[in-house]
Amino acid sequence: MNLPNTLRIALTAAVATLAWAGPASAAGCTVKVGRVLPMTGALAAAAQVHPWIDNYKVGQLNKKGGLIIGGQHCDIEFKYYDSQSTPAGSGAAATKAIIQDRVNVVMASFTPDTTNQPTAMCEKYEVPCITTGAPIESWLLGPDGTPRDTEFGFHFFFQVPALVRNHVDTLKAIPGGFNGKIGYLYPNDPDGLVFHSLFEPAFAKENWHGVDPGRFEMGLADFSPIVAKFKAAGVEAVTGVLTPPDLAKFLTAASKAGFKPKVYLIDKATGFADAMASMGSLAEGVAGADFWSGAFPGHATYGGYDAKALINAYETANPGKYYSPLLGLDDAALDVLFDALSRSANTSPEAIVKALKATSIDTVAGKIVFNQHNYAAIPIGTGQWHRDTKTGRWVKDTVFSDFPGMEKTGQMHLYQGN
Repeated sequence: MNLPNTLRIALTAAVATLAWAGPASAAGCTVKVGRVLPMTGALAAAAQVHPWIDNYKVGQLNKKGGLIIGGQHCDIEFKYYDSQSTPAGSGAAATKAIIQDRVNVVMASFTPDTTNQPTAMCEKYEVPCITTGAPIESWLLGPDGTPRDTEFGFHFFFQVPALVRNHVDTLKAIPGGFNGKIGYLYPNDPDGLVFHSLFEPAFAKENWHGVDPGRFEMGLADFSPIVAKFKAAGVEAVTGVLTPPDLAKFLTAASKAGFKPKVYLIDKATGFADAMASMGSLAEGVAGADFWSGAFPGHATYGGYDAKALINAYETANPGKYYSPLLGLDDAALDVLFDALSRSANTSPEAIVKALKATSIDTVAGKIVFNQHNYAAIPIGTGQWHRDTKTGRWVKDTVFSDFPGMEKTGQMHLYQGN
């Protein structure tokens, strides 16, 4: 992806960045925000909406008069850091932002591979950090299952138990039902480990039988042995959490082997239209967590638009492109940032953290209120992909949700890929 290294947002040449009408920003009042994103690697599809969303969001803020922090007119600067879609890369990116560039705030988005190490670095160096796009438990719990003790990290996304409940109820709603045999695709990464530990007992409680090939490494070259195992066991539903490249390889292997379950309920990769479109007919009917879409409740506090309007604005401004869930999640994260800064006494880490702890704000991802562990839960639904025969574009319908605020936009159907 070709992203600018630094994005400095200004109102006009004559008016200070993010300032109310009046004098230019106070000397030395600049808030530096380091954005850690998977700009390359297996998760790169997530970051395609940047820097558009930052420009758009600040434009909406400017319409309200800009931002004052502790009585000062302040500049806000964004600089991008590539996580390379790996924990090591995200840790190195956050460290560079904090130590070398001395940012005031770190923001990181999408999967524990991108969010967890920046949170740890922010805790180490006492810098406020806002993260999203990773299940709360994957962000919160350490390898031993002990909750993270964080003062400077703040996170919002769905909770895995809510996802489990939603997926169990989705499987119960499969048209015509299924035989209770579920193939597991949970890799040996933070998401895979946490998801398996919670899904397996939930499925067992329903007297469903899990066909488990074990934890495999991301980027597995050959999925055919796993496909053969599922086919031999008579699996009719496949669940898991995969990157786009791994999902594409599995679906290809399954098609070659003639394995066609009633439903694929796969998280992570299924959030992205570009990724699904690249798989062609294999993606028809693949379902997964709807972790942000036009079906989400809420309105942007800074801008006033809802999820559908934000998607329309992005796709209108970027003809031929698809939105990604980070469009809404990072819009919400910017609402959180701007709201906290506007209530902060000054730009010190302590003042920003104090303001973040008192967050209670409406966003396009729902209401965000951080608890004593510095996280907030948002809704979750089930989305299912199909290609619109009239427009040729891929559409994610929200076909199920246990959250009453989520809008249902389509009817669930069996997997139709080939």
